[in-house]
Amino acid sequence: MRQTFLIITFFLSAHLFAQKIDTVYTEKNGVIETLYFTLIPEKPSKGLLVVLGGFSYPQQTLTETNLPAKACAAGYTVLLPFLYRADTVDRNNFFETRLELLIPEIIKKYNVPKNKFIIGGQSWAGHQAMFYAEKAFNPNNKSIIKPNAVFGVDPPLDLKRLYNGYIRAMTIDSTKRKNSEASMITTIFKNQFGGTPLQKPKAYEMASSFYRDAKDGGNAKYLTSIPVRLYSDPDINWFITQRNGSVEWINLADITACIVQLRLLGNKKAEYISCLGKGFLPDGERHPHSFSMLDADEFILWADKVLDVK
Repeated sequence: MRQTFLIITFFLSAHLFAQKIDTVYTEKNGVIETLYFTLIPEKPSKGLLVVLGGFSYPQQTLTETNLPAKACAAGYTVLLPFLYRADTVDRNNFFETRLELLIPEIIKKYNVPKNKFIIGGQSWAGHQAMFYAEKAFNPNNKSIIKPNAVFGVDPPLDLKRLYNGYIRAMTIDSTKRKNSEASMITTIFKNQFGGTPLQKPKAYEMASSFYRDAKDGGNAKYLTSIPVRLYSDPDINWFITQRNGSVEWINLADITACIVQLRLLGNKKAEYISCLGKGFLPDGERHPHSFSMLDADEFILWADKVLDVK
């Protein structure tokens, strides 16, 4: 299994990129223990860009967005870690802790300039990136390396809203009640948080990167001092016709509410990036929940400005 996995990985790497890619992979008892790709620029690194993949492997992320390749070509060291394991109920945020330990290791290993670090991701990974940044800027956490900026591409932020949205989807569509993303995620949440949002509201609040029922947006209040970018493709007609979804049930509701809250708290560098009509899956299918909506060239200009590099 390991040999096959690495052959596929290296094939994808060689096919997609001219840059050097360092792959670290270990397993224990047939289960992935450590997996990350590092894209290494030819010249001395401008800084570190961490691109999280949520439930997907790094090689899948590489097919969904050209951001890692373009950022590396522009001089950034790019880390794509795999942190999620479907066979584990992560009640103690173990994989968030792994990320916290991995980032300083990568900075040292690849000689990345200190204090030049941006983190982000798409979908669940965008929430993970926001949660990491919030934890880093929480005054109670002194040892976590603080990012200079954080971004999310159509991330769910309020886990109560996400849970209730999935319950609604299963209620109106019987095909989603079994063997679906909605069924999987609601089951994971109930196991991880000890019940539903109604039963365990504090657990959902503490695990959310934005929580509309909490004062100052819950954990979002820690992101008042750094640039925050949240992207979405607000194609409401697509969600109506394809998902029977209105605005209050989709990630756009969390994203816009979070940006408004951050700006009310004084963060004028918190911005919503509208990508209407730009979301497509790798096979060309129209889908507004896709990493492709992010314009890599524009993002790199923003990153250079944030990190004050050229």
